[in-house]
Amino acid sequence: MNENLFRKTKQLTPKFLIFILILAHCQVRAQEGSGGTTSLFSDAGVGARALSMGGAFAALSDDPTAVFWNPAGLDFIERKSASSFYSGLDFGTSYNFVGAVFPTLSFGSFGIGWTRFSTNDIRETDPEAFQTGTGDFGANQFYFSYGKQLRRTFSLGITAKLERTNFDLDGGLSDTGVGFDLGVLYRPEFDAALLRDVSVGVNAQNLISPRARLESVTESSPLNLKAGIAKLFVLGEERNLFRLLLDVNKSENASLTVHAGGEYSFRDQANVRFGVNDGQVAFGAGAAYNNIRLDYNFGKFADGSDFSANHRFSVTIDIGKSKQERIRLAQERREREFRLQLENELWFNGESEFNNSMEEGREKYYNRDYLGAYVAFSNAFEAGSSLQEIAMRLRGQDGDNPEANMRVETANSSLQEARTMLELANARSDSVRREEQKTIVLQARESALEQELQDFLIEHKEKGIEFFKAKFYSRAIREWQLAVDRINRTASEGTALPDWVGETKAQLENNIATAERQLKGNLQETIRRAESLARRGQYVQALDELNQVRGSGLTTAERQSIERRIQRLQAQLSYNQSYEEGLRHYRSKRWPEAVTAFEQALRSRPDDADAIMYRDRAQARAIATVQPMPANVRAKLARSVIFLRTGEYQKALDVLEEIRQLQPYNKIILDRIDGLRERLGNDSE
Repeated sequence: MNENLFRKTKQLTPKFLIFILILAHCQVRAQEGSGGTTSLFSDAGVGARALSMGGAFAALSDDPTAVFWNPAGLDFIERKSASSFYSGLDFGTSYNFVGAVFPTLSFGSFGIGWTRFSTNDIRETDPEAFQTGTGDFGANQFYFSYGKQLRRTFSLGITAKLERTNFDLDGGLSDTGVGFDLGVLYRPEFDAALLRDVSVGVNAQNLISPRARLESVTESSPLNLKAGIAKLFVLGEERNLFRLLLDVNKSENASLTVHAGGEYSFRDQANVRFGVNDGQVAFGAGAAYNNIRLDYNFGKFADGSDFSANHRFSVTIDIGKSKQERIRLAQERREREFRLQLENELWFNGESEFNNSMEEGREKYYNRDYLGAYVAFSNAFEAGSSLQEIAMRLRGQDGDNPEANMRVETANSSLQEARTMLELANARSDSVRREEQKTIVLQARESALEQELQDFLIEHKEKGIEFFKAKFYSRAIREWQLAVDRINRTASEGTALPDWVGETKAQLENNIATAERQLKGNLQETIRRAESLARRGQYVQALDELNQVRGSGLTTAERQSIERRIQRLQAQLSYNQSYEEGLRHYRSKRWPEAVTAFEQALRSRPDDADAIMYRDRAQARAIATVQPMPANVRAKLARSVIFLRTGEYQKALDVLEEIRQLQPYNKIILDRIDGLRERLGNDSE
């Protein structure tokens, strides 16, 4: 110690003597070893929970105090959390710590902390005991930590420290030093009972030592190594746990110290702890409610009669969701974004289809091709209906989304515009057709043959018109071709035809040509619409689209292509119906019915991985029984319980799946897997 510093304190009140004793204690412990000093902060430790277990915490470090004990433990912490610690020492001196942990999903975890020894209003007196001044003393360490799991079982951590000492008397003395700690933590996954749920940790404190200069003397904290091992036991019920811990601590200027402790946890709600801190007995307790944990410890700061035992308290608050919950929410968010992107693509494609069909319809309408205009406006109406469905899906339950509401209004107005033009084209088409019929009737001769021909031609022309409007172009062509064939046959028999027959034949042939163009031109568009409907799972509507072009008017290659698509959609429809039925039975735990449904689905798609997976699961559960578990299965089951307690649900599920491979028909294991999947909201592997 700096002799000038001691001279400045020789006339201070006893309130300050606690610091002299603390610093002297560090020197005495160092002199017991190889000389020099130990670190005040390394000796003290932080957190009522860790101190209750004798300061054996290097292999656990699962709360914000990890920034001090072992930063490698930070990335095993599931939730954001904050902790504060208070300990009152003798003569009004206080010892405090505050810290927080910020885990990320893929970039490791960050931690910050602050430890402080302080005493205020230290009175300085002259030899006659008159007060000549007051001052404060403070020793602070600030921690900036980072930890990262390099593997599921292994992590590294680093802490950057700022150490500042301030002695505010007679002009004041203060300085700041910078140091670094490096920690590792290993949690192997062994099956043997003795090695199961063991963790090992090492923390090299002051690997780069903080140095502070007070007057003419430079003080530095020596390298301090903490190495520990922790072992967890599951007692009876799943949430009753017992943990044993052992640490050794070696400063480069002091002898080896040993720290040991234990912790019993009852249902994550109450804890009892005991420990031995380098020969000093410590004990404590804790209680948890929701996301808040209160911890208490009673023990001495150091041995010797100069120090009395004192009370220490910690409050730790978990904030927000666990990593596993955040991963699941991130997956759901990505799925929503993908669906939104798909819906937006469908919207823009539908909007383009609507505009093109409306433009085509107007052009044909103004050229008095009312039948062609009717088809185009009908296509536009269908595109508008699809836009309306997409807009409603985009809006969903959020009625306050301006963009989604605008799309709904756009779709509604587009649908109304297409409906209006469709009705106009239909009315014009009907009007022209009625005028044509009147012309035929007026020009017809009063004879039975002419009347029969007139009735035949009107009947088949009308049927063709109705089929054309319904987009059954092949049937329309057949009806109109029957009328043309009748005219040709009558002419070949030498019968004189009336004047109106020539004009009617020309109209019929023009209609046939229009239908053939529509049939050919709409083939690829029909296929595209059918595929779009199939991608949305609307297989019945997709089949209706393809059936419209299934008849005549196609080449052999085109017909074969359509038939193949129809067969594929029918198989997909059959698969989906059976698969959905299987899922309903599976979720209702009607295992035999689920097996039957998934077998039916596999007849359509024999290699489908999902159907095979669910069929096998349902078969296993249908015949599952409660079975005795060998030692290796019980060991893995206990490990899954640990992961479940710490909120690492996916890891727990992975372990249970390993057990299922060993006992595939054990009802206890299968029930736990199903329950955990329900908690995760995930039925997949």
